[in-house]
Amino acid sequence: MPEIVFEDVTKIYPFQKVTGIFGRKEKEKILKAQMEMPYTSNEGVVALQHCDVVIHDGEFAVIIGPSGSGKSTLLRLIAGLEEPALGKITIDGQDMAEVRAEDRDISMVFQNYSLYPNQTVYSNIAFPLEVKHIPREEIEKEVQQISELLKLEKKLKKLPQDLSGGERQRVALARAMVRRPGILLLDEPFSNLDILIRNRLKAELKKIHEVYGTTIVYVTHDQNDALALADRIIILRDGIVQMNDSAAEVYNYPVNRFCAEFVGTPPMMIFEDLPVDEQGKLFLLGSEYTLDRRQKKHLKRQKSVTAGVRGTNLLLGTEGVPAVIDYTEIIGADRIIHLLYEGQELTAVER
Repeated sequence: MPEIVFEDVTKIYPFQKVTGIFGRKEKEKILKAQMEMPYTSNEGVVALQHCDVVIHDGEFAVIIGPSGSGKSTLLRLIAGLEEPALGKITIDGQDMAEVRAEDRDISMVFQNYSLYPNQTVYSNIAFPLEVKHIPREEIEKEVQQISELLKLEKKLKKLPQDLSGGERQRVALARAMVRRPGILLLDEPFSNLDILIRNRLKAELKKIHEVYGTTIVYVTHDQNDALALADRIIILRDGIVQMNDSAAEVYNYPVNRFCAEFVGTPPMMIFEDLPVDEQGKLFLLGSEYTLDRRQKKHLKRQKSVTAGVRGTNLLLGTEGVPAVIDYTEIIGADRIIHLLYEGQELTAVER
C-alpha cells in the first residue's frame, strides 16, 4: 500500500472574478468573503500553506479542523482534483505532478452517495470492475466479499431508492473498495446520517481497514470520530498544519493551546500564568505538581506557564479544594459536572 508525502505544499485559489451583469451580486459576495479570509496573497486565497505531512503505508489518517481550515483541499490534492501552487506531493515515492486523477490508485467517497439510481445495488458495486473488463466470476467474488463485510448481501437486487441513507452510504463504500484501491479518501461521508447509523458505519469502516489494509484518509469536523478511528490525526487551522501525530499524542500532549481546546469533549481546561520554579514545580488547584522530563524540555527559563487539564483528571471527593456544583449533564455514558472554584469554571467527567 502507498505512502503519501506532502513537501512544503501550498494551495492558492484565485479570487472570484466579478464581470458581466448576471450573478454580479453573488460574485461580489463571494469575493468579499474571500478577501476576509485569514491568509490572502496577490494571487488569491491561501487555502493551504507550507504543508509538510507524511501518511504512512496502511495508516488510517483523520484530518480535522474548523470550517475553512483546508481539510477538503488537502484531500482533493491527494486525489489529483487540485494542483498545488508550490511544493511536491508524492505517493509511493512517485511525484504526482504529471499523474492524472484517473491514473492514481485512489477511490473517493463524498457526503452525497452519487449512486446510479436506475441500477441495482449489485450493479452499482460491480461497476468499477466491469469498466476494467474483469472476468465475471471474479467480479461476483469481490462483490460478494465486500457486500458481506458491509452487510449488504440481502440488498443486492434492490435499487438505491429502496434503501435507507445508511444503506446507500454502505453501497458507496462498497463501490469504492471493491477494486481494492491503494488509497481510500473519505470527505465527511457520514455527516448526513443520524448518530446511531454513523456509529455502526464507523465500526464497519474500521473492519474494512483491518481486512484490506488500505491507506485511508478521512476528513471530518467531528473530533470524536478522529479519536475513535485514527492511527494518525492531522489538525489544520487556516491552512496551516497544527499537529500531525497519533491520537494518543494529540489527546494527551497537544502542541499548542488551539489543539488542546479543539480536541476532547468537554474541552481541556486552561490555567494561565502559573508560577513555576527551576525544578519544574507549580501549584494548581491547591496541589503541587512537578513537570515530567518531556514537559521540562519546553520550560527553558520561563517563570510562568499555561497548564491544561482534562475533565477526566478531576476527581470529586471530600479532600482537595472546595468547589460549588453549578450543574450536571449526561453525555452518553459520561456524567459531566460543571463546577465553580474561586471564579474559575471547572469541568469534571465521571465515567
